Amino acid sequence: METYDIIIIGGGVGGLACGITLASAHAKPWFQERRVLVIDDGNSDLKKAKLFNAPGVTPGTTGTEALHTMRMQFQQYPPATLHAGSACSVQREGDHWTVRTSDDCAFTADVLVLATGYKRWEIDELPVSPIPHPRGGKIDRIMLEHDGVYCVATDLYVAGLLGGGSSQFAIAAGIGAQVAVELLSGWAGKRTHVHDLPENPQ
Repeated sequence: METYDIIIIGGGVGGLACGITLASAHAKPWFQERRVLVIDDGNSDLKKAKLFNAPGVTPGTTGTEALHTMRMQFQQYPPATLHAGSACSVQREGDHWTVRTSDDCAFTADVLVLATGYKRWEIDELPVSPIPHPRGGKIDRIMLEHDGVYCVATDLYVAGLLGGGSSQFAIAAGIGAQVAVELLSGWAGKRTHVHDLPENPQ
């Protein structure tokens, strides 16, 4: 069984934004040797999109292209691992989460982030249940209740549209990044963030 510090279930915009932000802090002294896993089943709704109003994304970029770029951004960092597969079961075992996937892999982590989108709920073993999404636009959209900064329960977070945001690229990415900042602040022992700067600022 492979061990990580954080497992993110969902490789769409919210999950990858969370993973990118977390892994980008790897040079901070308090980051230590932590590892981040994203489990991606390849079913993000963004694959159906063509983007014209996504900040920082070249107009006309397809959703598939944007996801590919985000996966590459994530995997450039040493702590990052991307696993292609579907999470079949999740169990809380002591102080750890254990996630088993459709390809018979098992992973364990201290913290679990759910970023599976607002259309489906397929992991029945979790100690939480979705509620109707107030900003989803359709009656079958779902979300998880949280504390306002996307903590659902002890060591369990929600990112992306499942966190209650409206269906926009920037909103899904922002929720994922906010979850990451909350987790990084816990590791740092103070409020923190990760800002990239040029090596030789003018």
